[in-house]
Amino acid sequence: MHWLTKTKAGIALGFAALLGLLVGAVVTSQTLYAATAASLREYAVLQALGIPRWRMALSVLGQSFWIGVLGVLIALPTVVALKWAADSAGAKIELAWWIWTSAITVTITMALVSGVAALRSLRMVEPATLLR
Repeated sequence: MHWLTKTKAGIALGFAALLGLLVGAVVTSQTLYAATAASLREYAVLQALGIPRWRMALSVLGQSFWIGVLGVLIALPTVVALKWAADSAGAKIELAWWIWTSAITVTITMALVSGVAALRSLRMVEPATLLR
């Protein structure tokens, strides 16, 4: 705890982790925004058929949730493999249940917040764009 809170190395590690979360959120948000913007014609068709915007927003949030779940499913075996490699090299790493839970919660939350940020592209949906 002393190393994390009192030394510059611990503080730098904390800021690096926060920067990684910020970059991950921005990249995920921009990817979801681009995917939503690429599907504007399809969303315009749905709106022309009478589907409310909140249902389309739920669709985008559903996509972001599943992106987060996929990220977790890819990351978990990778972390276990890295832990095994570190253990075999002599560095004992303990991954308590609360670390797993925290990491999964942060990942899913980051994906959902990115999905909320991607919803700004749904404001551009107008059925009139289908006539062009």
